[in-house]
Order: sequence, then structure tokens, then C-alpha cells
Amino acid sequence: MADEAGSVSYEGGRTSGKIDYKKVFFNENPELEGKVVVHHSVEQQVLTKPQTKGLFTYEEMHALENLRGIPKEINSDIHLSKIRKEWNRFYKEVPNPTKQQLLDKAAEIDSKFGHLFNPPLN
Repeated sequence: MADEAGSVSYEGGRTSGKIDYKKVFFNENPELEGKVVVHHSVEQQVLTKPQTKGLFTYEEMHALENLRGIPKEINSDIHLSKIRKEWNRFYKEVPNPTKQQLLDKAAEIDSKFGHLFNPPLN
């Protein structure tokens, strides 16, 4: 569960710990603080969903390579709507995904929306 500071605490699974993923992102992109919402390319719920639990470590989930900045002014439309719909459709079609299938879906979403992220993805 995320708190207001962006820290996430988990227990169980392969690892447990507390990683401030927002700090990870903003340490590398300090100029974006206050301008973007930090989004996980492979979404955080895979850590706790019974079908996907154990496929990713918390370190992988909150690593810079899995974090994206979505400008605040488009977050509701892109992150909370369009990307959410992409994942919902994916889980309907692939109810028990492998790690590679999740990574492939995240890459597909990055390909569709990455030009809108900040910093943008090529």
C-alpha cells in the first residue's frame, strides 16, 4: 500500500521492504518533481495478485527502469483511464500471465503512450 510520501511497504513474497519509488525517480529526474505523477510500467498490483505474486521482486518493481513520469495535466486521462483499460483488457485475455507476458504488455503500453511521458520514451 502506498502512503502519501510514495513509500510502499510489503510483507511476504520473496522479499519485503520499503522502497520510496518516487525518490528513486526524482533522484534521477529532479527537475520533474511536482510536474509528473510517478507510474510503474509493470503495475504494482502484480506483487500482490495471487496469479502474479512472486514473479517480480520489490526491487525490480520500484527500479528506475520500471518507473515513468506522467505529466500531472494528463494523468487522469492517460494513467488512470487509458493505461488502466489496457491492463484490464490484458488480464481478461491472459488471466495467469508469465513474467515475460507482463513485461511484453508493459513494453506495448510504453510504445503506445511513451511519447507522452516525461521524460519521453522513444
